Amino acid sequence: MSLIGITSFIFYLKKYLDGTLDISSSSSSGGNYHNWITFRLGEFYLDYAEAVFNCLGTADATSSEFDMSAREAVNVVRNRPGVDMPDLPSGMGNDEFWNIYKKERMVELAFEGHRFWDVRRWKEGGFDSLDRMQITLEDEGNYTYTRVTKPLTWNDCMYFYPIPDSELRINPNLVQNEGW
Repeated sequence: MSLIGITSFIFYLKKYLDGTLDISSSSSSGGNYHNWITFRLGEFYLDYAEAVFNCLGTADATSSEFDMSAREAVNVVRNRPGVDMPDLPSGMGNDEFWNIYKKERMVELAFEGHRFWDVRRWKEGGFDSLDRMQITLEDEGNYTYTRVTKPLTWNDCMYFYPIPDSELRINPNLVQNEGW
């Protein structure tokens, strides 16, 4: 495993750890166990913001059904204890809000497995390369950082899964997703 892979793996594990527990192999946790978080409140607020924005059409819109705007929902995530983020201003344009929302979601939900599904849901997967940082440990304990571009192959059929052949045989009215 490369150094970058090890670093990402360590961060991924530490993101959800209770800092008071020592789970190293050389210590006993004294009967304490680490709990895995399935859903976080921040995720629900971001999901709500996206749904309200797409349903009502603007970041500040509310209705009798949705009494919190998309912008307010994002601000709840930005204003939780321990996070010092400024509120999103009212009156933002749709494109401006959407770009900020996508970045907010990418950062807030990093290493939680959401990005794969977000790219497909938003149909923004048409990129043809991916940049990554290759970190190399030199002899003297110094690191060198090299940006490496990896070519990717994308086909728009990847936005959807193929319908299994067994289901197509059961129901002749089903039509296979395009490209599969």
